[in-house]
Amino acid sequence: MKKKSSLGIVGVRGYVGRELIRLLANHTTIKVDWVSSRQLNGIKLSDFLSNDEHFESVELDDDHYYNDLKIETLSEVDVADRKTDIIVLALPNGLASKFMTEINREQSSQLIIDLSADYRFDNTWEYSIPELFFKPRSRSRSKPINKINGMMKISNPGCYATAMQTALAPLVNHIVGRANCFGISGFSGAGTKPSANNNPQNLKDNILPYGLIEHLHEKEVSYHLGIPISFSPHVAQFFRGISMTVQVELEEKWTLAEINKLFDDYYQDDLLINVQDEIPNIQQVVNKESCIVGGFTLSADGKRLTLVSCLDNLLKGAASQALQNIELFYKYPLKS
Repeated sequence: MKKKSSLGIVGVRGYVGRELIRLLANHTTIKVDWVSSRQLNGIKLSDFLSNDEHFESVELDDDHYYNDLKIETLSEVDVADRKTDIIVLALPNGLASKFMTEINREQSSQLIIDLSADYRFDNTWEYSIPELFFKPRSRSRSKPINKINGMMKISNPGCYATAMQTALAPLVNHIVGRANCFGISGFSGAGTKPSANNNPQNLKDNILPYGLIEHLHEKEVSYHLGIPISFSPHVAQFFRGISMTVQVELEEKWTLAEINKLFDDYYQDDLLINVQDEIPNIQQVVNKESCIVGGFTLSADGKRLTLVSCLDNLLKGAASQALQNIELFYKYPLKS
C-alpha cells in the first residue's frame, strides 16, 4: 500500500480549520500528522469534531487515529522543524509571514498552503482556483497555463473571490467596463472572533453591508482577472453559504443560448462547477464542495448580463478548495 502523505495544520480553531480536519478524517491518501492551536492545546481531534450544530458529523471508528491525536501549541520554529509533506496555514490575515520566515530558513521541499490573504498578490506563490488553473482567465494572460511553475507554495483564494471569479472567468474577454458584484455571506465568513458582523443581536432579521469600497476580495479579483470590479459585501444571519449576483456590460449582443454554451463549454470537465438555467440559491450548496453558476438573464438589447454564483464559503470557498489544490499538486507535481 502506498504511504499516505503527511499533513500538519496551523490554526485549527477557526471554522475553516475545523472543516479541513473534518474533510481529512477519512482521506484515502493524506494523514493528519499534527495540528496546532494556541487556544486548544491538549484536546483530542475526535473531541474537537463532536457536538457542533453547524458542521456535519464525522463517523470515526474506535481505532481511528483522531481518537489519540491531540492538538498542540507549536511555535514558528516548531512548525518549521516538523518534516511533514504538507503544511496548511489556516491563520487570520497578517500572521503567516512569521511561520514562512522559519519554514523558508529550512529550505525544505514541503508543500505549503496558505488560507489567508497574505500571499494572494505575491507572484512567488501560486494562486489557484483549480477549475481555472489551466484555462485562460485573464486579459493579462494570452494563453493557458500549461503547468504549475517551480514553486511549492500555494495561496488559496478568498471565498467571495472564488464566487466572483467562477462567475466572471468565462466572460473576461467579452466585458466592457466594470463588473458589478453584490455578495451576501453567512456569518461564518466573519470568523470566530466576536465582531459586529457575527453578533447575533446585530444579525437578527437583518443584513449588514460592510467594506463597501476596496474590499480585499475586490482587489483580489481585479488583480487575477485583469478587469475592474465593484464589489459590495453583506453578511446575513444564516451560518454558511455565499450568494453572489454579478452584472456586466457585454461588448456585443448575445443570446441566452450563446451564454449557456459559453459557460457549459468552459466548465464541461469540472465536476465541482455546476451550470444551470435556474437562479442558484444557497440551500443548494450548503455543506457541499461544489459551486453553482446560473440564472443567466439578458437585457432586451442582449448586451447586459446578470448571473448568480453560489457556494459554501467554508468548503469551496476555503477548506475543500485547499484540499483540491493539494490534490492538484500531487497530480501535476511542481518542479523541484
